[in-house]
Order: sequence, then C-alpha cells, then structure tokens
Amino acid sequence: MYTDVSTGANTAAASVVGSARGQATGSASDTVYAALRDDLRAGTVYPWDRLTEKTVAAHFKVSRTPVRESIARLVAEGLLQRHHDGFGLVFPDPETLGGLYEARLALELQGIRRVAEGTADYDQQTLDELTREWEALQDHPPEASPRLVAEDEKFHSRLLGAAGEPALVAVLGHVNDRIRALRMYGYITSDRLASATAEHLEILRLLHGQDYDQAQTVLTQHINTSRNAARSRALHDNPASGFLRQSPYLGGP
Repeated sequence: MYTDVSTGANTAAASVVGSARGQATGSASDTVYAALRDDLRAGTVYPWDRLTEKTVAAHFKVSRTPVRESIARLVAEGLLQRHHDGFGLVFPDPETLGGLYEARLALELQGIRRVAEGTADYDQQTLDELTREWEALQDHPPEASPRLVAEDEKFHSRLLGAAGEPALVAVLGHVNDRIRALRMYGYITSDRLASATAEHLEILRLLHGQDYDQAQTVLTQHINTSRNAARSRALHDNPASGFLRQSPYLGGP
C-alpha cells in the first residue's frame, strides 16, 4: 500500500504497477494519476490515510517526479489536500460542506424534474438493474465498510444518468469528490446501511410508479440524512464502528 497509514490492500493501484515501469515521465505520471484517482473514488483510501511522494513512488516503482505531478493534479481537482503529515482526502469546512450538499441535492433533483416535465424519459433498464442490485443488498447485507460510500455514489450517479443528461452526472462526480471523506464517517454503520438501502428502493419504486413529487421528497430526506450523519460524526471526531485508527501494518485491533 502506498500510504504511510492505511487500512487495507490497494488492488486497483496494484493492477497498473507493471504498466508504469520503464515508461517516460509523462506516461508514468498519467498511469499513477489514473490509479490514484480510481482508488480515491473507489473508497480504498480512508480519511486518515496519508500519501507521501516516497511511499507512492515505492509502490509504483517509479521516481518521485511522476508521483509529484500526479498528486499536484489530484490536489488541483479537489480530490486530495495537503496535511502536515502528507496528502489525504479533502475535508471541507462546515460552510463549504453545506454548499456542496446543496449542489448535490439540486443536481439529483434535476434528474427527476427532467422526466417529470417531459424533457426526458427514464432508462427503465437502468432502474430495473438498480432495483435488483439493491434488493440483493437488502437480502444479503455486506459487511460494514467505508467503501460502501463508493457503492452509494454509483447508485446516485446511475440514477441521475438514467434521466439522460451525462453533464449532470459529471458535475455530481466532482461534488462527490469533495464530500467523500466526510461521508465515510457516517455511512458505514449497519443501521445506516439498512436505512439507506430501504430508501434507495423506495425512490426506485416511486420512479417506476411515476410518482415524481414523492420521489423528490424521499430523495431530499435521504440526502439530508446523509449530510447530517457525516457532519455530526466528523465534527465530533466520532467515526462509525468499523474504522481502524491504526494501520494493520503497524499493529492494532
């Protein structure tokens, strides 16, 4: 793993290590950048993980130059920020967090409104697939993990994409990049997973039934609950059960 403090193996990055070897700086930089970005969005980097040029370069077996370039790009895009002990996930302040959640809510509601107003039609195949996937999660809940935030992001992105406007999905992705770390603090309890799953299925049921007004109400409540849980836990330094405070490589629980 390329973090100084980490909670697990990084399979996404490991799969591209070979392609970074022996390549020019620009190509190696692109490879490292893509792997790090994918790991950040997949939830494999946790809020307390710290990336340094040394550890990332050692992991990818490249010099520090492409690593430095990759991290700079990720900082500029809002996926990473500098901490006193390295680079880590972005933690917006409360005021910024509120604005980001307002943007997220507006984007997702716009997807429903597009269909309700007749501008677009839902891709029924996507709605059906999401229903099957989340019914399976409801029947067989996975173990609580911060990575479940990535699964939740996929649900909301695919739901918005089913309304037929890729540009909205792209903007939502940028918003998610900024709030991911705080969301990890509040999403991974078993009760939160159960309620989020039920809410997802209720939203899908309402969309299938073309009850768009109620779907917007449930979606609004769902997103506000996520915001409140994340903000409360983060502000009180009270991560949900299941977080490891110490790297397994250094020993711990």
